[in-house]
Amino acid sequence: MIYPFYFERDSLLHGLDPRVKILGTVAGIAAIMLYNDPVFLIPLFFMTLIAVRVLGKIEIREQLRLLKPLIPIVIITLIIWPLIYKPRLQGLLFGVSFSIRLLTFALLTFMLLMTTTQRDLILGFVRLGMPYEFGLTISIALRYIPTLYMLTGNIMDAQKSRGWEVEKGNFLVRMKRMSAVLIPLLVASLKTAHELSIALESRALGATKKRTFLYDIEMTGRDYAATAVILILFGLALYVRYGLGLGHVSIYG
Repeated sequence: MIYPFYFERDSLLHGLDPRVKILGTVAGIAAIMLYNDPVFLIPLFFMTLIAVRVLGKIEIREQLRLLKPLIPIVIITLIIWPLIYKPRLQGLLFGVSFSIRLLTFALLTFMLLMTTTQRDLILGFVRLGMPYEFGLTISIALRYIPTLYMLTGNIMDAQKSRGWEVEKGNFLVRMKRMSAVLIPLLVASLKTAHELSIALESRALGATKKRTFLYDIEMTGRDYAATAVILILFGLALYVRYGLGLGHVSIYG
């Protein structure tokens, strides 16, 4: 089973053309890449949370729940940067920057998935010029993320009930014990992929070169207005970064 990200809501983001939301996601990620100063990145992260709450009617706690699996990566980033960069305080600041950047990237991607159905997402990619098979592959890959997360949680709970302990021992011991999770996860993933391939084949995927669609998408005035706002905001981000020279701290001095 593929656990979807999509939340059924009656909101502005839900009503936008998927091409506009794909463009907004790409532009947002590109804009975040321009900055590495926590003074800019932290407010941008919270502004993104609020924007998704207001425009998409997705509760902040629901957004944070989706970000929860990234916490171990954030912790590792915060630990590693002070160790590899001196002075330590500056390294910690860079660790915070990259962590917030990662969380914002994920939040922007989740915004697209939480407000767009899989059908519309595939259509959006196809109408942007991507072959249907590629669009379907990207869509399934994005939708498969929560499946892996839930499978991992179920496997870890099952192993813990059998006395499995990953918290004890040094790093190498813990990595070795993780095989008790990774091997069943790999087997379950291969099984799911096989079942998915059978389902796609039973629906005659690839039987014809040109596909037809029962449902199609069309840009409206609201979509063009949203596109203009996205481009203006991205232009503003470029101006702040390169015109005013703000939001970037040199790592190499």
